[in-house]
Amino acid sequence: MQTLVTGASSPLAVGVLKQLLLNSDWELWCGRHRKEIPIVDPRLHVIDLDLESGLSESTHFDLVIHFAGVTHASDEQQYWKINLEGTVRLAEAVRRNGCRRFVYISTRCASRGSGAYGESKLAAEQELQKLDWESLLIIRPAEIYGAESNEGIDRMLATGRTWRVIPALFGEANLLFAPMHVEDFTTLAAELIQQHDKGLRIETMCGPEDLSGVDLAMRISKYYRAVPLPMWWPAVALGLKVLHRVGIGIVKPDQLTRLTSKKTRAAESSTRSARRFLAN
Repeated sequence: MQTLVTGASSPLAVGVLKQLLLNSDWELWCGRHRKEIPIVDPRLHVIDLDLESGLSESTHFDLVIHFAGVTHASDEQQYWKINLEGTVRLAEAVRRNGCRRFVYISTRCASRGSGAYGESKLAAEQELQKLDWESLLIIRPAEIYGAESNEGIDRMLATGRTWRVIPALFGEANLLFAPMHVEDFTTLAAELIQQHDKGLRIETMCGPEDLSGVDLAMRISKYYRAVPLPMWWPAVALGLKVLHRVGIGIVKPDQLTRLTSKKTRAAESSTRSARRFLAN
């Protein structure tokens, strides 16, 4: 199957690629933007792909798996330019060339009022549904850890592991996490992609339960024998906003809104669930 994978150098995409390559029927064309793809296989071909300029290749694809996008930007217009406009440009191009199946990696934060990242993802989902696909699969993962990134849950784990202290955030009811390990995500995502179901499917992937900021800190502190440090979220959020205004960008402007936004589904009602957070 002729398949285009965008954002193919990301840890999530690499994990899914490895799963798909276990099946000899796949012929994978991987969109490269800034990083090389750390997989060598005769069925894997690399093409340069920039969502701002669109798809230059005229090759017919049976399926597109769209990982590429902007997750953290100081200029919020970048979310709309890449996550929405770039996605629509790509989708329209491959449809014109006969592609009938599309997989979009979205987010559990794809909801109104979630900030520019989540709202741009939601808008892209809605635009994709206007096109005539034989199969459109939208995957909405919760927080993913285990990819050795320097942000999100991985950053919190690194803090607990290195410094033996972990912030325990409280004071905001919507501050909820449902972490899932990167290997769980890639396994579940690859299974869904290979099912070939027709029509629209929207799948939410989460850990098995929603955790408050305090619950999350307690899990991490127990795992690493770290000390939970209670921190009142309104004060934390205000402090981060002030730091950003004076040029110290610990977080991007929309990330605070994203953390406390309404999620598309609670973990308990997610369509795909991973094993327990920090399970051995």
